[in-house]
Amino acid sequence: MPLRSARGGEINAPDIRRQHSLAARRSQSFTLQFPPPPTREKKMYFNRQLVFLYIILAVSCGYLASSQSLGSPIVDGGLTPAFFPMLVGCAAILFASMLIVQKLRTVQEEVPATAPRTYIHLWVVVAIFFYVLAFKPLGYFLSSGLFVFALIVLFSSFEKLPVKAALAAVVTGVAYIMFQQLFGVRLPTLWG
Repeated sequence: MPLRSARGGEINAPDIRRQHSLAARRSQSFTLQFPPPPTREKKMYFNRQLVFLYIILAVSCGYLASSQSLGSPIVDGGLTPAFFPMLVGCAAILFASMLIVQKLRTVQEEVPATAPRTYIHLWVVVAIFFYVLAFKPLGYFLSSGLFVFALIVLFSSFEKLPVKAALAAVVTGVAYIMFQQLFGVRLPTLWG
């Protein structure tokens, strides 16, 4: 005797098996999905990184303003010792402004709570402090070489240290030649 459906029609065995397997597949693949929460377009003008960049911008403006008291950067067609501080101040303001604009344009991604916090900015301040302390007693080459090497390692990894040491030596040497030849500034050396 054939099976009858609720509507009165006949149902044969393959139809029942097909409907049963279809229902089983539907129940297995069914997952409860909620739509993502609505996102608000909210720009953060103050977070830790932006506050740090704002401080760098303010310090750079102060540096440029104080470098103005050194006198004219160009006298009789030649550069004076006041030129380099003014150049550094302008470059610092430009780069800090670019970093602030770039940070404001990027979408803030949520950092997972388990991500380790990095304190690179604090290590840079510590490196600058020790560089200033060591500059006169150790001389330009040793103190600047160690400082540049420390910065390179801070912003990269502890791999390929000999290559990074060579790069630090090249940067230190090029800066020394630039100061001596271009600006005529005598830098302190370890040997006197």
